[in-house]
Amino acid sequence: MEPFPATFEVDYAGGERNRWLGAAGIITYIKQLLLIPHFIVLFFLGIGTFFGAWIGYFMILFTGQRQPEGLHKFISGTIGWSNRTSVWQYSLVDEYPPFELHPVNPYPAVWSDTDDTPGRNRLLALAGIFGIKFLMVLPHIIILALVGFGAFVAAWVGYWIILFTGNLPEGIHTFVTGFQRWAARVGAWLLSLTDTYPPFSLD
Repeated sequence: MEPFPATFEVDYAGGERNRWLGAAGIITYIKQLLLIPHFIVLFFLGIGTFFGAWIGYFMILFTGQRQPEGLHKFISGTIGWSNRTSVWQYSLVDEYPPFELHPVNPYPAVWSDTDDTPGRNRLLALAGIFGIKFLMVLPHIIILALVGFGAFVAAWVGYWIILFTGNLPEGIHTFVTGFQRWAARVGAWLLSLTDTYPPFSLD
């Protein structure tokens, strides 16, 4: 099976994590308070992405080509920003996420959208216009809801381990990263960054 043309990777970096950030994660709302500026920006980016993808469906339907490069990069950048924010909240990384769609400086969590094929499926675009694409990924959404709950619990356990040891177990890191990767790929397909249907996989 060919690899999916988009992925999300988070550098484990030996597992050393900041104990105070682990403690902030235990009382979940503290980390959420620290991320409020990101949540506000992501709210507006999400609105822009929704309408941008909707316009993109019509462009694909009429031209058979992928969205204009600027729109494509905007949608992809929003997915990346959202995931960088989440992995900081989960203490997969200690570096506070940057306020950028496409970070200039290296960040230990990288969303990579590699589908540069010019064509796109018109029928999938039509399915997007009428909301059928959402129904097509409903099995993913149901499974991701369950996996996401597991990822939240795993991350919360990880906060305690970080607090007492200063390290995040690699198994927790791999599992939570896999959840983020899976969700990001579903978003990429739903928003027409690729026509390749996402795999049911954490890898």
